[in-house]
Amino acid sequence: MSEQANRAWWRSPGLIVFVVASVYACVVTYPVIFNFGSIIYGYPGDATGTVATYEYWSWALRHGQSIFDNRVWGAPFGAGWQAVPFPVAIGLLAPLAALIGGIPLYNLEVLSGFPLTAWTTYLVAQRLGSRPLAASFAGLAFAFIPYHVEKAQGHVGQTHMEFFSLILLFLLRWRQGGSQWNLAAAGAFAGLTLWNDYYLAFIAAFLVAAFLAVSFLYRKAGESWLQSLRQHVIAAVIIGVATALFVPVTIAVAQRPSNGGVSALQVQASQFSQSLAEVRVYSSRPLEFVLPYHANPLAPASVVRYEISKLHGSNFTEQTLFIGYTVMFLATWWVLVRLRRFETLALLGIGTVGFLVSLPPGINFHSLVIPTPSLLLNPIFPMFRVYARFGVLVLFGAALLAGLGVTLAQERLRGRATLLLALPFLLAAVEFNNLPPPHVTRILPAPAAYQWLADQPAGILVEYPLTAGTPQEIEVQTREYELYQPVHGHPMFNGATNASQAYSLSNGLEPYYGAGVASELHSIGVTYVFVHRDDYTHDGYSLPQNVAGLNHVQTLDGVDIYLVT
Repeated sequence: MSEQANRAWWRSPGLIVFVVASVYACVVTYPVIFNFGSIIYGYPGDATGTVATYEYWSWALRHGQSIFDNRVWGAPFGAGWQAVPFPVAIGLLAPLAALIGGIPLYNLEVLSGFPLTAWTTYLVAQRLGSRPLAASFAGLAFAFIPYHVEKAQGHVGQTHMEFFSLILLFLLRWRQGGSQWNLAAAGAFAGLTLWNDYYLAFIAAFLVAAFLAVSFLYRKAGESWLQSLRQHVIAAVIIGVATALFVPVTIAVAQRPSNGGVSALQVQASQFSQSLAEVRVYSSRPLEFVLPYHANPLAPASVVRYEISKLHGSNFTEQTLFIGYTVMFLATWWVLVRLRRFETLALLGIGTVGFLVSLPPGINFHSLVIPTPSLLLNPIFPMFRVYARFGVLVLFGAALLAGLGVTLAQERLRGRATLLLALPFLLAAVEFNNLPPPHVTRILPAPAAYQWLADQPAGILVEYPLTAGTPQEIEVQTREYELYQPVHGHPMFNGATNASQAYSLSNGLEPYYGAGVASELHSIGVTYVFVHRDDYTHDGYSLPQNVAGLNHVQTLDGVDIYLVT
């Protein structure tokens, strides 16, 4: 590197933040960086299901098949993917999957979310008035806050929180005197958010609304209420129009042709209607913002047990909303000192809106039910059920306020005392840490049964358990079956959505040794049967190998292999 380039490097704190976040992401996800094509960050379930989808897209494009109509799952009927609301990002992700493979694509998507979030949040913090070091703290804190780390273990699309930062960045540029093109840019990034993830787009709409509301109420000097109202109505229209430009493609992807010629949008509309009971399960509770990170090795076991007992039917992927004590302290300090600033009120407004929308649908107070936003929003947007995700706006606002708090510290510290500025970074790193152990899943090499099947003649595979177990267990097992389909290359009966005929037939095919099951499998066209012994006995079934219509071939690593005769 030349001396001139070296000087430019050190004069670009944003670039340093990007590099530091990239390196630290490799630490958090260790040892993924050394096993990029065989290990993923996360656990069986949503993570493996995403990888399986990416692998199918890779296979489909390489074999001239549709990425929307999966015929190798739910065989011979098809997976019923008309019920899956794919985002427009499929247009980028599918070719990348074909180019580099599903596992590397998944890991790349996870790892890139950390530096992109850190860097864009750094830019927002600077725009708010934070000094470079303080802005670096805000960016790194938001990028590695436990919420984000948990999302990286399963909901890969939602790891790209840089969209929130970019939207807010251009809103601030407009508020601080920039042209209306900044509003168009904010709307464009809101549209790109829609293309990436529907939940993030839903949340971003409330971010924009909260900002505009505070901006309207906090008038600039010499501005009348009428002038402010006019400006903000125009701003809302510009943002809305810019976002709307991204809607036709979104609808086109949703409206794609499906099996039987029925619009996929029609199928999705009939399938995705979440009840208030589900919304209540997947909403936030105030304590979740202040209880320590459950995966932190330093968290007391009694506290972790308490957190587990208070999951109210949900899971830590959705309910990890810990702000961080260092972030809370710094943010509170800034608020107490600089409450009357617009930037402070805007961040408080965004966080408050996120907190309120994340609450359960209706709060019971004696015989009264106090309505909350989720209660009112559910009938209008019935496809959304996880309102706890709105808690990210609380975390976003808190991280940016904390960056301003570090700026206060910088203004007060002199000489050697400035070394204390390293303390917030160290404390936050300790609070947000979840190592050891590593939180990864090894995918390759594939289990022996799938390697055996790869060398066998063509035929449909069905794997058991099929419908046995809890919904969570069925989901995890099915996604593992899907994950290894590209390894053995045979179509499989498993993996169908409830829009497929395979799904409706599944309940009548459990257990595998039931009366008439083998005959039904034969009529469907199934050739191979795998029974995962430990899972099957866990579900309360026996493991007879002498079954009429099934020929037991062998047992490999706990999997009984049968041929349908």
